[in-house]
Amino acid sequence: MSNVQKHYAKATMTPNEKNEREQIAQAVREARRTLFDRPVTPQELYALLSLYPYLEVCSKGAFMPPLGTEPTIITTKNGWKIYDYGDVMATGCHELMAHLWVQEDSEEGGGEGGGDYGTIAKQSAEVVKYMLMLAKQKGWPSSEIISGHYPLQRLYWVFGMLSDYKIDNFNPSLEDYVVLRWVQALEAKTFVMPRYAQTGRGR
Repeated sequence: MSNVQKHYAKATMTPNEKNEREQIAQAVREARRTLFDRPVTPQELYALLSLYPYLEVCSKGAFMPPLGTEPTIITTKNGWKIYDYGDVMATGCHELMAHLWVQEDSEEGGGEGGGDYGTIAKQSAEVVKYMLMLAKQKGWPSSEIISGHYPLQRLYWVFGMLSDYKIDNFNPSLEDYVVLRWVQALEAKTFVMPRYAQTGRGR
């Protein structure tokens, strides 16, 4: 359609047609803004990481393996994979598929949110604990956290504290020490769910 034809078509539109066309154009602009022009917020990234957590650790002072290095892949009991590069280990976001097949199991009568393997939080905690055990078996004098979803970094530190094993590159906060006490109580089977002060709602 030539520019003349476009101008003629626009000039001969009824008010209703013009209004409908403008609504469509506005919808396209809004869709573009919300999908492509809008930056991803930290909260959205955190929400994704909460579903698909990851953790990378290494022996203290170790170097990252060269690009192209093939790891030894260790599959844990709950289907997660640990990528073992010798002095570096990683697990995490790539476990999306493991999560999906575990969900399929849950649809056939398994536990909520993860078949017979429990929730994603429970699964990730088990994998973190297993990674720490591997680090000790490898003879790492201490572990250094390279990167990871914060709750998994915290758990690696917690399990290190519980077994008198040093974890570097983690600066615990008061909240982290609270979680440490909770995990200690869980391990001793003395944990009691914290109670919150009443806010007076509904009075």
